[in-house]
Amino acid sequence: MSEASVSERTKNEIDENTNAMPIGTHSPPPEKGPEDAQNPVHLSSIRLSAIVFSLCLAVFLCGLDQTVIATATPKISDSFHSLGDVGWWTSAYLLTTATFQLLYGKAYSLVTVKHVYLFAMLIFVVGSIICAAAPNSIALILGRAIAGVGASGLMSGAVLIIAQSAPLEKRSGLLGIITGIFGISSIAGPFIGGALTERSTWRWCFGINAPIGAVTMAIVAVCVKKIEHSDNNGKNRATLTQKIKQFDLFGMVVILASLVCLILALQLGGSQSSWNSGRVIALFVVAGVLLLAFLAMEKWLSKSRTIPSTIVQSRSMWAAALFAACTAAAMFVAVTYLPIYFQAVRGSSALRSGVMLTPLILGFVVMSVFAGILTNMMGYSNPAMIAGAVLSAVGAGLLMTFALDTPSPKWIGYQVLFGFGIGFGLQQPMLVVQTVLPSEDIPIGVSLITLFQMVSGSIFVSVSQSIFQNTIVDIHNVFPNISVDTLLKTGATDIPTLFSDDQLLRVLPIYRNAIINTFYVALALSCLSILGALGTEWKSMKTKAVSEEVEQ
Repeated sequence: MSEASVSERTKNEIDENTNAMPIGTHSPPPEKGPEDAQNPVHLSSIRLSAIVFSLCLAVFLCGLDQTVIATATPKISDSFHSLGDVGWWTSAYLLTTATFQLLYGKAYSLVTVKHVYLFAMLIFVVGSIICAAAPNSIALILGRAIAGVGASGLMSGAVLIIAQSAPLEKRSGLLGIITGIFGISSIAGPFIGGALTERSTWRWCFGINAPIGAVTMAIVAVCVKKIEHSDNNGKNRATLTQKIKQFDLFGMVVILASLVCLILALQLGGSQSSWNSGRVIALFVVAGVLLLAFLAMEKWLSKSRTIPSTIVQSRSMWAAALFAACTAAAMFVAVTYLPIYFQAVRGSSALRSGVMLTPLILGFVVMSVFAGILTNMMGYSNPAMIAGAVLSAVGAGLLMTFALDTPSPKWIGYQVLFGFGIGFGLQQPMLVVQTVLPSEDIPIGVSLITLFQMVSGSIFVSVSQSIFQNTIVDIHNVFPNISVDTLLKTGATDIPTLFSDDQLLRVLPIYRNAIINTFYVALALSCLSILGALGTEWKSMKTKAVSEEVEQ
């Protein structure tokens, strides 16, 4: 049989499989040139392993930088004598990390992925060096903001490099490894920060990023192939001037300003200002007005839209975004308040509370890898999404049963179950994006998923904080001599110092209830994620993978 006959037969099989799909699924994208940005190049195992290793290093730094400062904060405040700036040392990083997601998504869709990724890593390293050498608090805040700008492009960039370097059917396993590394580093951050601060200086919490970042940049520069974006004829689809016009800078500025106002309102509300204060309300109003202006521009004014119409009209894209937002937010809420439960209610130290969180981390990491293998075998993300939503909902419900003296088998097992659910589902929306969207829209889709995960985390941790604070007020009602402000400013491990042993018997149940009430938020989010899982169309990665092979 001739090669032409084999090729024709393969294409016919793809067409038959496509016609057999459920109503509402997309057909495979039209043929693209051999240089298509999302068609994976064939790499040797050694080269692909080196790329995955470098991406794991980068993702490890991203997760580490979110939490490494937690245990170093006391020493930093001693150095700069600026306790009032403590919140901004974390907020500045998270603010820029979230708000620059769409900007990087557009950049990745117009410019070579390799070059944008190296630029993002360079910005991250520069910001980290500024933090490590900061002479005062203002410089530290500036460095954290710059590092966040770089980190914003690293997670989505890692997904896109995997998309270019590995076949679609292998990506879920590789993304499972990367997701697991991110989870480990996020949780290990306080331990590493504490060790560096105690054994050396807090400056190494940021300085460590420079050598590791340099190694990552070297491997990416050598091993990742430069793949140009191209049109259907294999020619470069736009000149530099055309790409700048496609960037829609004005629309980007508007949506960035909206996100900045929203996240600032969430950061300030309930901590530095009350939720009904003029400053917080004004930020919410401005965020809403700017968002409406952006949507109006996208619909009626923009010749080159920030968010392509194919994404706007994709049911699966928004279902996956809902799932991603709910799953990530549920994880953030649990990881934030479980250590407080272990410290304030169980009387554990800060270090031991981190150790007691290990079951959740292990469950998350193990299931992330297993879910990747399972998705590779089945070719569909839907089963893992549904299983993850159900397991996380059951796990969150069991977390709500934590009492003052819950035995170890229960608090360990319940955390493992919740970690299984989060690990099963967290990476799947990234795979959905790569399966249902046209190749040229994948960078924006990946950035949107990451944006939804981060912003939802900020929103629902703030919601949980309000619920927690409203319940803590009950302690003031029982003991009027202890002000609410004192309760909120006292560290979790120092709560017993405010009360006698007899009084603690009445205080701890209230404190426990305040924490358990936040788990209601995690439960509601986990249940809501089921809608996202069910709303995602069933489209096989294997079918699209065969289509990509034919196109090459």
